[in-house]
Amino acid sequence: MSFKNGKIVIFSGAGISAESGIATFRDGNGLWANYDPEVVCNYTNWLTNYDLVHKFYNLRREELKKVEPNIAHKLIKKLSDEFSVINITQNVDDLFERAGCKDVIHLHGNLLELKCPKCKEIININYESYNFIPCRKCGSEKLKPNIVFFYEEAPKYREMYQIFDSLSSEDIILVVGTSGEVVNVCGIMNKGYKILNNLNSSRMINESIFDSLYLESSSSAMPKIYDEIRKLKS
Repeated sequence: MSFKNGKIVIFSGAGISAESGIATFRDGNGLWANYDPEVVCNYTNWLTNYDLVHKFYNLRREELKKVEPNIAHKLIKKLSDEFSVINITQNVDDLFERAGCKDVIHLHGNLLELKCPKCKEIININYESYNFIPCRKCGSEKLKPNIVFFYEEAPKYREMYQIFDSLSSEDIILVVGTSGEVVNVCGIMNKGYKILNNLNSSRMINESIFDSLYLESSSSAMPKIYDEIRKLKS
């Protein structure tokens, strides 16, 4: 099988950014250990917990400002420079963009943005704290972090499904740093050469469907994965 003319789809989760120093939500010592997700990431009650919700995401932006892209982000950028790459991430940070990647599909939103639920205006807040200013377009006093909360529609999922439905046997799929608990990525991969990189095995990931497996940190695995993909594409 030749992969020379196929595309590369990269699907990433929190594990790839954890090595830059960003705390993950689902680890035992992750962010959820100090904050209840049903309070700070719940679409049904975020207005009730408005102050706490914004305190949580203000802290996340403060944390993000202090970290840098790691070698895994940079090698994915290098792959994007050399081949046709579709970069899909569950992460809400901007580390791919800061590594130089363009057109990143953020399934769960963007930490650096606020959204007005009333008029849908998107406001780039960068790494600053939200100081409860009203919407600049309609004046609404309640702005929401532009993050997909639990029980909220994720509009980018349709695009993700279309991408995976379009894959052929000539394409390469790299799954890196995800437990599979939020998106059942194994269930949407039918064709192509499949590579998995996770630090540890996950009960939600069927490793047997992958052609290549790297159970190690993404910073350790990505140089080897980069070489493997280059060989597949040669």
